[in-house]
Amino acid sequence: MIKILKINMLLIASVLVAFFVSSCGKETPKYIIGVSQCSEDSWRAKLQDELIMATYFNEGVELRFTSAHDDSQLQEKQIDSLVNSGIDLLIVSPNQVDNLTNAIGKAYAKKIPVVLYDRKTNNEQFTAFMGADNYHIGEMLGLYLAGKLGGKGNVVEIGGLKGSSPAQERHDGFANALKKYPEMQIVAYQSGDWTEASGETAMRMILKEYDGRIDAVYGGNDRMTVGARRVIKEHGMDNGNILYLGVDALPTENGGIRQVADSVLTASAIYPTHGDELLQLAIDVLEGKPVPKESFLKSSVVTSQNAKVLLLQHEEVVRQADYLRKMHSQASSMQEYINNQQVAIGVILTFILIIAILLGLSIHGYQTKHKLNRILEDKNQELEESQKKISEANQQLSVINSQLSVTNKQLMQEKEVAERQRDELEEQRDKIIEISLNQKSDDVEETGEDIINGNEKQFRRENEFLSKFLAAVDERLSNSDLSVEDIGDVMCLSRVQLYRKVKALTGKSPVEIIREERLKRGHQLLADSSLTISEIAYRVGFSSPSYFTKCYRDLFGKSPTEIMRNA
Repeated sequence: MIKILKINMLLIASVLVAFFVSSCGKETPKYIIGVSQCSEDSWRAKLQDELIMATYFNEGVELRFTSAHDDSQLQEKQIDSLVNSGIDLLIVSPNQVDNLTNAIGKAYAKKIPVVLYDRKTNNEQFTAFMGADNYHIGEMLGLYLAGKLGGKGNVVEIGGLKGSSPAQERHDGFANALKKYPEMQIVAYQSGDWTEASGETAMRMILKEYDGRIDAVYGGNDRMTVGARRVIKEHGMDNGNILYLGVDALPTENGGIRQVADSVLTASAIYPTHGDELLQLAIDVLEGKPVPKESFLKSSVVTSQNAKVLLLQHEEVVRQADYLRKMHSQASSMQEYINNQQVAIGVILTFILIIAILLGLSIHGYQTKHKLNRILEDKNQELEESQKKISEANQQLSVINSQLSVTNKQLMQEKEVAERQRDELEEQRDKIIEISLNQKSDDVEETGEDIINGNEKQFRRENEFLSKFLAAVDERLSNSDLSVEDIGDVMCLSRVQLYRKVKALTGKSPVEIIREERLKRGHQLLADSSLTISEIAYRVGFSSPSYFTKCYRDLFGKSPTEIMRNA
């Protein structure tokens, strides 16, 4: 009977633990997808909103965004950081076609699928590409312009960022379309960087060298065309007959569709985002479904005839999207409330059942069946009372939540004290070893392996030892429980032997070197603007960000916050 009761107790405990973990534990994402954007603008903001909204219908997907602000070197570092953070798939919109080969190649080599979006690179190390057909967009606008001008006219072109695939493809499509009309020609060309200011600069450069008639201005995107139009008006050259064409046709406040509706632009080609389709493509890749190597999104020309209708459609889409966000927010709040209820119920039930099991086991050997039944009846009454307490506990949840912030702060303080005490204990142990070694200096003479005698072979062996020691430390920096004994196990040395060799070679104890290596790694990570100080502290093995800050200031003379502010 006792054996059966023990088995039942273990089974119930297992069920309770599973219930408690499922109620309290944070849901682990099924897929982590990194999104590397080359820049920040209204088009990419729209794409990001669509990607986030698409996760509402794909539970278990976590998105990690970075933006390189048109800096190819920064984007390469951000991709490396995303890859090292443990993503399952990488979505990249490359700044230029030939600058991310190494970074994307590293991800591809680690078996991380790479989905290129909007822009391409000059190699084939990617899983799939999705974006608009930029060549077709340029060709479509070229044919539209030829129709508007009757196949005759002088065109000024403001191209996009030099070296980016959209800029080159839009130019090629537009130029090839005009080849069908011998009396139409591109009389001047300058590159911009997709911003309105660059469109102004490019047009000023063109007007310095070209003083002929301008019948149309074609920009790589709407903003550059608007900037070019402003310069033409400043020079008094716009007689109302010049046509202005751009690309993107965003339905936002200052987007291309609004500019067409207000007659600022003559026409614009829609450059679709379709973040929902992009996320679905990524999920299909992760789930091993067959996907096409290239997927092209459809586009069309926006003119004054359809611009207002498109704006009305966009307003309805925005309204529906806002409603969807509100519904998602309410659903999240409700789910959080249910989770809190489950936690409260689980804690109370666990407490009650453990008491019942322990009482049942203790009573079994000393009381009769009659007494046992009576006690069980009493426990059943207690269970009924506990059900009433559950409702009271629900009312106390709000008080508990308000106390959580205070408790978290206390926990962080306790972590800092514990970590500081751990380091102080490690240092005390090293001091004891130092005293012991000083008392037994003859042991050093007996172990010739640990003496630096200037011999070239010995010097090389010691360098190899130190390199192996530093490599072992570097591989385990993120482990907050890393100890000198752990490194000693890797090096096949006792703590005393490891201390003696490291001290002889570096003048520092292993504890000091481990701390310095963590702080140096943290100093390197401070250059990554996408990481917080807390994230950096945890990555380099500190369980308390405040203790990391103190140790960092002691080593470098400045706080991490000052370093990040000046970066």
